Amino acid sequence: MRDPRQALSSVNVLGSVIAAGALVAVFLGFGNELALAQAADSVSDVFTGVLLAWAARTAEAPPDDEHPLGHARAESIAALVVAVLAGVLATEVVRAAIVALLGGERASFEWPVAAAFAGKVVFKLAIANAATRLARARPSPVLDALRVDARNDAVVGTVALIGFALARAGLPVVDPILAVGVAIYVGLSSLRLARESVMLLLGTSASPLRRAQLEAIVSGTPHVLGVAKLMAVHHGPSLHVEVDVLVDASLTLGAAHDVAHAIEEHLGRESDVAHVVVHVTPAVASGDA
Repeated sequence: MRDPRQALSSVNVLGSVIAAGALVAVFLGFGNELALAQAADSVSDVFTGVLLAWAARTAEAPPDDEHPLGHARAESIAALVVAVLAGVLATEVVRAAIVALLGGERASFEWPVAAAFAGKVVFKLAIANAATRLARARPSPVLDALRVDARNDAVVGTVALIGFALARAGLPVVDPILAVGVAIYVGLSSLRLARESVMLLLGTSASPLRRAQLEAIVSGTPHVLGVAKLMAVHHGPSLHVEVDVLVDASLTLGAAHDVAHAIEEHLGRESDVAHVVVHVTPAVASGDA
């Protein structure tokens, strides 16, 4: 069965190719700056979709000699690239819009322009909603990148439609002004996505709530007297957990091994946990210290 992340990325690529063609035609026919900006964004979405599909496929590859902890970081790398591309695009949109504004250029707003914008808004909202639903069941940097990118595009298209309405009312100068505002929004979104991706790549710790949840699972394992230390560190979207547990000093070596194995099994059932290391330490009675 095909990974739904790859399938959604492929749909995004196909829709982006169609949208880019329609928006380029609108720009050539009507000289609309926002149409050109969205066409460039759709071309970027084609590369984005291919990259995210590759990342989703690579992340599923099993560990090997060169990557003993797996390939999960491929997702965060792809999300970071998407964030950088969005930032570059936002900068270019600002430049083009300012040039148009200072040069006194006026775009022609006709109904085909509105139709192109509306079509892209509907498509991108569908992609964003699908990515959000999938992420609820399986959090993933690939889905986050798809969601952020699609949501940004939907905002761009919606603002463009507002610009269309204002231009029809006799205010065409709003076209480049709105382009600047939208570019700033896209730039800020790309910064947030980049920050999240970098934090995952650097191996940031799981949230205090998630660590507490994992500790509760460990503490509920038979023969565990306490948790001396628990670390849960991100390896891309996955967690690598290292835990030091206290057990009764009278347990045999075999019994202590069984406790460690049971903890590995319990934590391994968690969807975000990819690797578990358990250290078993005999608890020393206060009278023996």
